[in-house]
Amino acid sequence: MEIDKTEIIVWQALSWPSTIIHTHTINGDIHDYGLAVGKTDEGIPFAMEYEVALTEDWDIKEVSIKSLLDERVIKLVRRGDRWYDGEGKHLAGFDGVGLVDISISPFTNTLPIRRLQFEGERTQKVDVIYFDENKFSISRLQQIYSRVNERIYRYQDILLPDFVSDITVDSEGLVMDFPKMFKRV
Repeated sequence: MEIDKTEIIVWQALSWPSTIIHTHTINGDIHDYGLAVGKTDEGIPFAMEYEVALTEDWDIKEVSIKSLLDERVIKLVRRGDRWYDGEGKHLAGFDGVGLVDISISPFTNTLPIRRLQFEGERTQKVDVIYFDENKFSISRLQQIYSRVNERIYRYQDILLPDFVSDITVDSEGLVMDFPKMFKRV
C-alpha cells in the first residue's frame, strides 16, 4: 500500500443536481472525507459532510454523516462485527454488516470492490448499512456486485431489480463512472 498519499476527486450526480468533493488520504490507515451539496432525488436541498475511517485493508472503523443545514448527525463506530452509535449505544440490527452505502457519494461503492473476493463474474450479495439522504436515516439492505473485468464491476439493486449498472473504477478501485448515478469530473 502506498503511504502518505492524498487525492482529491470531484463527482457530479447524474440523476439529480449534486456535486461531491472528496478527499481520499492514505497514511497507514485510510481516511476519506466528502462534502456533498445539491438536491436529493426527491428535490430536497442538502449540504452534507461525510467521513469514513478505514484500516489499511479497507475495513471500516467509523462513519459519520453530518447535515450542514441543521443539527442532524449520524455516527457509526464498528468494533469487530458490532456497530455502535456516536454515544456508544449498540446497534444490534447492523451486527455482522461490513459495508456502508452513503447514497450521496459513489465512494462507498468502492468499499465492496476493495473488500470482496471476486472469482470471475460470480455475483455476491452483500449486506450494507444504507444511508438514505431523503430521510437522513440508515437501514440494513442487500446489494449485489460482480466483477466484469479489472476495471468494471456490476452493481445490481435488490429493491429495484431492473437497476443494473457497470461501475468503472481507476487503479485504486475509486469510482470513475457509475452510469445514471455519478461521473468523475
